[in-house]
Amino acid sequence: MGENFKLCLGCMEPKTADGVCPNCGYSDDAPYLPSYIAPGTVLSERYLVGRLLKYNGEGATYIAYDTVTDRKVLIKEYMPDTLCSRVKGSAVISVNPKHLVQYKAFMSEFTELNQVLSRMRTLNHINPALELFAENNTTYVVFAYIKGRPLKDYLQENAGELSWEDVKKIFPPIFTTLSLVHNAGLIHRGISPETIWVTDNGELKLTDFCIAAARTANTELASEVFAGYAAPEQYSSSSWHGTWTDVYGISALLYRILTGSMPTEAMSRIGNDNLCEPAKLNPNIPPNVSKVIMAGLKLSGEVRIQTITEFVTRLFEQPEYLERGTEKTISMQIPKQPSRSGTSKNMGKNLHSKKKNAKVKQVKVGLMVFSIVLVILAAAGTISLVFLNGSGGNSLSDDLTSDVSQETILSSSEISSSETSETASSDEDQTSSQDEKKYEMPSFINKNYEAIKNSETYKGWLKFVPEYEYNDSYEKDTIFYQSIEEGELIAEGTEVVLKISLGPQNVSVPDYYGLTEKDYAKILNDNNIKFSVVYRANNDYVNGYVFKTSKEPGETINVAKGEELVVYVAKNDNYSSGD
Repeated sequence: MGENFKLCLGCMEPKTADGVCPNCGYSDDAPYLPSYIAPGTVLSERYLVGRLLKYNGEGATYIAYDTVTDRKVLIKEYMPDTLCSRVKGSAVISVNPKHLVQYKAFMSEFTELNQVLSRMRTLNHINPALELFAENNTTYVVFAYIKGRPLKDYLQENAGELSWEDVKKIFPPIFTTLSLVHNAGLIHRGISPETIWVTDNGELKLTDFCIAAARTANTELASEVFAGYAAPEQYSSSSWHGTWTDVYGISALLYRILTGSMPTEAMSRIGNDNLCEPAKLNPNIPPNVSKVIMAGLKLSGEVRIQTITEFVTRLFEQPEYLERGTEKTISMQIPKQPSRSGTSKNMGKNLHSKKKNAKVKQVKVGLMVFSIVLVILAAAGTISLVFLNGSGGNSLSDDLTSDVSQETILSSSEISSSETSETASSDEDQTSSQDEKKYEMPSFINKNYEAIKNSETYKGWLKFVPEYEYNDSYEKDTIFYQSIEEGELIAEGTEVVLKISLGPQNVSVPDYYGLTEKDYAKILNDNNIKFSVVYRANNDYVNGYVFKTSKEPGETINVAKGEELVVYVAKNDNYSSGD
């Protein structure tokens, strides 16, 4: 395998000499985050691991090289950094004993997700799992390397947006694929310009599937929620997720592609929904397309378009359909499931919520919809149940159970196996060398401070000094400045000042219509609006409901200066709120 190490660990292209790679500019002695696998590590006696590409609350993705098939691959490592950490100087993961149950539960979900993806290898528009194997107290998934770029970059190369005619040409395969994914019981929860790739052949691929907890706020994992594209239910661990969650994501994506503007973040729309219809931003968008996108962006999952099949049917049919009322087509959908978060309270609950049977009404659809349906049916009948044949084989679940059992979980104080048993003097020399090592400063800009602060990834080698400021350009709790620039070499224990946004200084007063005092107070608190409550008799409103504010909804209030909003709540005996 000696020749394989002449590959650049940044791009896995051959290098003729040591030093900086002429292809990508990466140097083999470049610093790396100590919490992740060191470039040059070999996994499963087959995969040469390169540089870290990205990471989230679920794990990390690396570029790698398959020495058996001689090709680039991607390797995803299950590594929830709020539950575990890397043993210093090793690829082995040490699980916090307090979080062992959650760690194993999420790993089981991670494995199941990727096993399902592995059986979808016949679908050309996803990046399926090629192999799973267990090692280092965790699980690894191997994916094909995609030659292309994210849709985000593709849009930048095309003036920031595409026409509806362009969308009609390239997006139908993604619609079909997403419908088949849903029929297999999976929900993506992360559809965005960053998770759809455009290949060098001009095809689209849906990538980066994750377990539910990684794409849901307020779980045991640091959440990766794509602002503007995430549905409202993803901001609560107790809300139901389903096919309608991905309908929101694909609708938001089309909004961004066709208008050039990202839709307003879901949580900012609650109580003051002023999202502009796409056709008003771009008059070239067909009116029926604009209306369907808005129907897919409904804040309530109950009234939102429920399935991709229904979404596509309405998207491509004649505009008259939209003017006839509320008729809907009925199609297969995943039963409502609560967002799972390890040993979540919802895991043992029976699902009581059922949709009422809807009346099926036949509608005429255009030729494109008919073709898409035929593709869906044909593909559904030809999906091969391809089972894993890589390292680990049928004994994968046994290996996983063994690898993460209480007896085999490794910690820094337990590394005394043959793998690390050297002479005392050798150990001291290595420790001294590691202590003096410099690390590369990561970028924290645009990331949630709470997730960064609670992450095991940075504990012990970075000290955060938070400073809070109002900032009109960044959402609340988002980092917008770091005192040490990304890429700068730092020593262990370095202090870095992080500036965290308190949100905008001037905030629009949210609408109070139909809200109780408690519900409206929550919205005001979320927006940093200081307020006081005045109770007044008002026989026109139900007891306990807001009927007036000192500033009209939509007017701005300066939260930085502590400007106070007076909230008037009905107090009378004629009506009861039923609380």
